[in-house]
Amino acid sequence: MREIPKKNYLFVLIMAVVVVIITFVLMNLYNANKKEAYSSYVKEIVHEIMLDDLDNYLQEHPDAILYINTNDEANKKLEKEIKNLIARHNIQQYFVYIENNKDITKKYKLKDNNPIFIAYKDGKALETFSQDKYTIKEIESFLVRNGVIEND
Repeated sequence: MREIPKKNYLFVLIMAVVVVIITFVLMNLYNANKKEAYSSYVKEIVHEIMLDDLDNYLQEHPDAILYINTNDEANKKLEKEIKNLIARHNIQQYFVYIENNKDITKKYKLKDNNPIFIAYKDGKALETFSQDKYTIKEIESFLVRNGVIEND
């Protein structure tokens, strides 16, 4: 039987270590360049639909609150408060989320990236709620006015 030189074993070991090191370096470069996309907190507890599906959704759920927002870090704190409000009053079934894009901006004639609430009653838009700054009390008042939350 032929004997394999020890330098070949050393060469394979060094190559394995180099490959592992290169893999970790490339993984760190990839992670450093990858931007973490913000995802809406409200999407975690309510349905999300596309604009094309809105008419079908309203036929199945004629009383709904359409929540339009962008995946923008600026609204992160408000998103948490809205999520807590929805969960606290157990009104997930009334809400539907649509991510703001060019088509929605055009259809609803929006001018900014602030969250927008549209209340539907019997499939018809009843009230649109859009402001530069929101407080959770104003949102709660909007939901009470539109019969989503019972007035205590």
